[in-house]
Amino acid sequence: MTGAPQIPGYTFLQHLGTGGFADVFLYEQQWPQQRVAVKVVRADVALTAREKSLFTAEANAMATLADHPYIVSVITAGTTGDARPYLVMRYCPPPDLGVRVRQAPMSVADAVSTGIKLASAVETAHRAGIVHRDIKPSNVLVTSYHEPALTDFGIAGHLADVGGDEEVRISYPWAPPELLDARSNGSVASDVYSLGATIWNLLTGRSPFAILHGDNSPRALSTRILHTPAPPTGRPDTPAALEALLAQCLAKVPEHRPSSALDLARSLQRIEQQAGYARTPVAVEGDRPAAAAGRAVAPGGDTDATYVKPVTVIPASGPRAARIESDSRAAVDPGRGSRGAVVWGVLGVLVVAAVVAVLALRGGGEEDPAPALDPGTRTPAPLEAGSPQLPPDVTGQRQGARVTFTWRAPDEPLAGDTWEWRRTDSGDGNRTTGRRLTLRSPERLCVQVRLIRGADASPFTERCVD
Repeated sequence: MTGAPQIPGYTFLQHLGTGGFADVFLYEQQWPQQRVAVKVVRADVALTAREKSLFTAEANAMATLADHPYIVSVITAGTTGDARPYLVMRYCPPPDLGVRVRQAPMSVADAVSTGIKLASAVETAHRAGIVHRDIKPSNVLVTSYHEPALTDFGIAGHLADVGGDEEVRISYPWAPPELLDARSNGSVASDVYSLGATIWNLLTGRSPFAILHGDNSPRALSTRILHTPAPPTGRPDTPAALEALLAQCLAKVPEHRPSSALDLARSLQRIEQQAGYARTPVAVEGDRPAAAAGRAVAPGGDTDATYVKPVTVIPASGPRAARIESDSRAAVDPGRGSRGAVVWGVLGVLVVAAVVAVLALRGGGEEDPAPALDPGTRTPAPLEAGSPQLPPDVTGQRQGARVTFTWRAPDEPLAGDTWEWRRTDSGDGNRTTGRRLTLRSPERLCVQVRLIRGADASPFTERCVD
């Protein structure tokens, strides 16, 4: 973590998380007085022209969707005294939805209602011509009013352009088959798949193809996602209609899924009506043209980590193997806008996901499933005292080919605390009581670490050493 910058009009309170590009801090805005999440580009990160183009697209996406009730809103942006771009966003108290449901999965009624709200947000993005491409529980924050808020449009793309992307970031547990085997770079159908996987997770506390205490590495998950039928949730209180709808969302063939996020939302509303649940309205602006939402994308060529997968433009009939990069920064061609647009685009770097709660890139395998279901749980679930809500502080140092990582809890350590670490390049990892790890690698090395306390686990923190 680099130091919190002094920003006029804001008072630093605490560090919230660290990711590949930026730190997230909690500040008190002096006027009007409110707590805000401030995401600041790390001092040790040099932004390339291609990364600036990616951030420009993200900033534009967030600006387009900022008014939606279920999308994290941006307050303002600026540059620190040492020329680091930052973004000020609505503060959503940690933890994110993924952490919450690992501890206590939702009731069916809450999961269906949350699914409708998220589908509303995704449909709104699609109508604006934007595909999210990284929908997952850890990219859903929870507001102070107990509402879900979709975040991390850092790898979003425009429907007409994503087919030409040279790289695609992938969160393996939530990625559809066509992204894994390079038949697509992202589409309406791929977002519907990830949204369905997220709703499945709300009911179970794990991703659809994760195996309890099994091999949940990216390679193993990819094999199951590509070749294994979608499993049922296994909850006896899940209506048959909901199980069938989730299976449809997780279909291997994109054309077999609901045709749009709105179609999914309407199906969830029918399930609400049949089950006698309170009706959840669909929050979609009705006067935007929907032409872009139906436009097909040309085929292209924790544990929640978002990896970079190089893309080769190939026919859909010739899938290729994915290569996992240790550097999770995606790259696209520089934008063609004015210099001013690029400068403000850099500010968009800060709009990546875990904004408030935890900006921790998680990688490798999927986290172990949550404890026993509590059908009566409401959203957000109350957290047990002492549950780790923030990611650990992790540092790294290189001496030749030896790289040493150390970490500590963000709060007071407790007896019985253990740690899980894993490499992002190979997925190798282990669970330990120690707080130091030495690995050998002449190349850039990234490790993710989380605190395990009892039956609960913190979000991962990723630290890279060049």
